[in-house]
Amino acid sequence: MTLQSKATSFECTNEVPLHWVRANQIGILLCIIISLIIGQPWVLAIALAVQLVARWFGAQYNLFIRLIASLLPASNRTESRELLRFNNLLAILFLLGFLIAIVFHATITAYIFLAMLTTAVVLALSGFCLGCFMYFQWKQFWLRRNRRIHS
Repeated sequence: MTLQSKATSFECTNEVPLHWVRANQIGILLCIIISLIIGQPWVLAIALAVQLVARWFGAQYNLFIRLIASLLPASNRTESRELLRFNNLLAILFLLGFLIAIVFHATITAYIFLAMLTTAVVLALSGFCLGCFMYFQWKQFWLRRNRRIHS
C-alpha cells in the first residue's frame, strides 16, 4: 500500500483508495449476512452481479462503493488495482461456486465456497489480505517456473 492524495472522484488510476476497497468488502459481507439470516442464497447473486460489473467496467461502477464508501472515512492509503482485480476474481469464483453448488443441491460444497469467501472478506477487513498472499505465491511460482525453463 502506498500513500497518495485523496481520490474524491471515480477517476481511473493504478491505485484504489482504501475506503473504496473496504466499502466493497463490507458490501459483500452484508450480502453474506443477509443471505444467511433470511435463508435466501440468491441474495449472493446481487454480490456476484456487483463484482462482475466492477470487473468488466471498473471500480467506479461498483454499487457497493457508490453506496457505502461515502459512509466511511476517506483514506489517503491505496491498494494496487492489479491486486484488487485478483481479489475480485477470487470473489467472483467463490460466489459462482456457491451459486452453482446451490443450483445442483450440493449444499456442503456451496457452504465450503461461502466459508472461503467469508474468511477472505473478514480477514481483509481485519487487515490481512488473503488474496494478496495468494497472488504473491502465484507470482513466485511463475517466477521460479520461468527461471527453471530459461536456465
